[in-house]
Amino acid sequence: MKPFSESRHFRMERVADGVFAAISKPGTGSLGNAAIIDLGDATLVVDTMLTLEAARDLRDAAESLFGKPVSYVFNTHWHVDHTFGNQVFAPAAQIISTSKTRQMMSTLLKERIAQHLAQPDEFYQELQPIEEKIREEKDDKLRLEMQLDVGYDREYIKGLPDIILTLPSITFEHDLTLHGSRRSVQLITYGGGHSECDAFVYLPDEQTAVMGDLVFSGQHPVMRRADPDQWISILDRVEELDLETIVPGHGDVGTLEALRQVREYITEMTAIAEKLVRHNRTAEDAAIPEKYRDWHFTSDFKVNLQRLIELMGERI
Repeated sequence: MKPFSESRHFRMERVADGVFAAISKPGTGSLGNAAIIDLGDATLVVDTMLTLEAARDLRDAAESLFGKPVSYVFNTHWHVDHTFGNQVFAPAAQIISTSKTRQMMSTLLKERIAQHLAQPDEFYQELQPIEEKIREEKDDKLRLEMQLDVGYDREYIKGLPDIILTLPSITFEHDLTLHGSRRSVQLITYGGGHSECDAFVYLPDEQTAVMGDLVFSGQHPVMRRADPDQWISILDRVEELDLETIVPGHGDVGTLEALRQVREYITEMTAIAEKLVRHNRTAEDAAIPEKYRDWHFTSDFKVNLQRLIELMGERI
């Protein structure tokens, strides 16, 4: 097994005895967070990051921590920053997801990969106007975030030829429990909120949950394909669990307050979108509320508003 010291893609944070979070470093090939959990006679990795290099570091970290190969990988949902490293762990590890996540990976994700592989120049061309905006942007925070976004996109397209879409081999509909000699963990889904298929890992003895992208900490939750009503409903149900610690899909490890902030954000954004619709305004007319101005993923504020406005139009 390859020794592990540290990764340029993430920093390791001990969450509980035998439970570690791999927190993404901005501008690297990780993008999303991951987690490593010692089950005793097996190791579980939660999500596998955006690039193969980051995934290899994650595998090395897991093996170094617990002295054995990874037995299970769990994809919380189908997005590439949580699934593209799957091939690094297979076939030694069994990959697990909800049935819906596997379906989305085998259809929409597969189609996107084929499209981008067939037309990489077109993908790069789409980045050019964004890079021009970066040069013109006067706001330092927004310019840096735009640079990071372009960097992630370039990491994605650069690594795409080496990606072997590796689908989960074990799926479940509602919940699945993994029993180890040291601890048992519950893999749970209450449906789709952030994506079409969100699931999380619940560690009851540690009062901890690894939430995937149901929770963002200090960052605008990404709502491009979201169902906001379902997202709030899911968070309500999660809060009924006995929890103290949250490992988010993006951002720092926190408490239940991070979950509550996401719920409050969705509620407030929905109210802003409703007001815009009533006054025949657009997302471009809205300013970021003061409490969210320090959050990262700033560009998603208006994207999120646009998503909510479109959903309201579908209901009319």
